[in-house]
Amino acid sequence: MYDGTNRRLLRCASMTHSKPIVMLLALSSFAGCSSGMNGENSNYGNGNNGGAPATAKAYVGLFGDNAVGVVDLDAGKVMTTIPVPAPDGLVIRPDGAEVYVSSNNGQVVDVIDTATETVKAAIDVGMQPAGLSITADGKYVVVSVQGDGQAAIIDTATDTVLAKSPVGKAHNSALSADGTLAFVASQVTTAPAVDVVDVPSGKAGTTIPLDVAPRAVCELAGKLYATLAGSGDIEVFDAASGQKGTSIATGGSPHDIRPSVDGSLVLTVSQTAGELELIDPTTASVVAHVPTGKMPHWIGLSTNGALAYVTNEGDNNLVVIDLATHMVTKTIAVGNAPRKIAIEQ
Repeated sequence: MYDGTNRRLLRCASMTHSKPIVMLLALSSFAGCSSGMNGENSNYGNGNNGGAPATAKAYVGLFGDNAVGVVDLDAGKVMTTIPVPAPDGLVIRPDGAEVYVSSNNGQVVDVIDTATETVKAAIDVGMQPAGLSITADGKYVVVSVQGDGQAAIIDTATDTVLAKSPVGKAHNSALSADGTLAFVASQVTTAPAVDVVDVPSGKAGTTIPLDVAPRAVCELAGKLYATLAGSGDIEVFDAASGQKGTSIATGGSPHDIRPSVDGSLVLTVSQTAGELELIDPTTASVVAHVPTGKMPHWIGLSTNGALAYVTNEGDNNLVVIDLATHMVTKTIAVGNAPRKIAIEQ
């Protein structure tokens, strides 16, 4: 097992669309956040950080429209759409210059120039690329290549594949805070696991066996929270010993999960209850429920941590949530079957 003593794991990644169970793997002995960029500056690794453009924008994968929607968050409307077949994983570089999005029915990761809102390059990574994660410095993107059972590592300076590593049925990944390790979820039916891969070399590391296929993972203060198919609970495991901790009950079928920017909370979406749930990691319990809509899929966070953005796949919209008041402040229609979201601010 990876003991992670001097590393903080990047906190989030997505997994499957089936019903999950979430699990926590206590990773090393350290406190702090990582599911975003600057310590979770707003989600590094899963593409929710960015620079400070004149207009705050969200990039939303519209699976039903085969496109990425570019949303003006201030005006509350879609500015334009960019054709991308079956958009799945979606991340943004820390400087906000480029968005990377995988086409799950093909074999490429498209690179979107955010200045022109057009696809500037297509990177061949292998069959059926799924989830993406990006290092805090924006140098590398990790692609879970599900069809080929590999993790591919992209150099964002050249937009080329540097290395590949075998990872069963790779679905998604999370990164250590220093960006040197990827934790890649494998959904092999007979042997679900999280495989550790070195970044950028692609050298295979240890394997953390799971009971059920993972959906999304998120690290906070030495614990890895992971949603798994088939349960509405969040399970807790120690990464070094594999010992299971106390389960956290949710409203059912939790999907995306990530820490708040300040690390005081863990956020998840319950697809059964149609809500964002705020979890106190010190008590391992849900402390607030915010109704969002039908089939919430993914969470984005503002850089200052004040706002959460949740895509509702069943309502074809995204909602903006004030995390201090636990209130939805804005609802924005975005297109058909919105899934992943990345925030540029």
